[in-house]
Amino acid sequence: MLANSDCTVYLFDKQTEGFVRKYAEKVYWCENKSGSIVKSGMQTSDSTRVYFYDDNAPKTPAKDMLVRGKCEFEFDNQTPQSISESMKIFRAEYDFVTVMSIDDYMFGGLPHMEVSVK
Repeated sequence: MLANSDCTVYLFDKQTEGFVRKYAEKVYWCENKSGSIVKSGMQTSDSTRVYFYDDNAPKTPAKDMLVRGKCEFEFDNQTPQSISESMKIFRAEYDFVTVMSIDDYMFGGLPHMEVSVK
């Protein structure tokens, strides 16, 4: 099991349309930076994958968010206005990524969840 980081997972809550914070220890955070030069200029194709080895993995692509390391920010999920205000603060203060896809490999000798983020 490879592990180089911890991360905070913000799970989308369908009932409140807010976010619930969970902390995930021992994840493998893998960032790939690449680019190519074309006639119109530089094209980048960066990608990030996060490997989870327990049930703290995100559940909802395009809604759940991750922050590398431990993040203490809590969303105020009381009203739609408070959720919106919390999101503005969160976007301004934290470097986060959004879950794009989740691949379940929770079987075999190295069970894990592979999460692609952007």
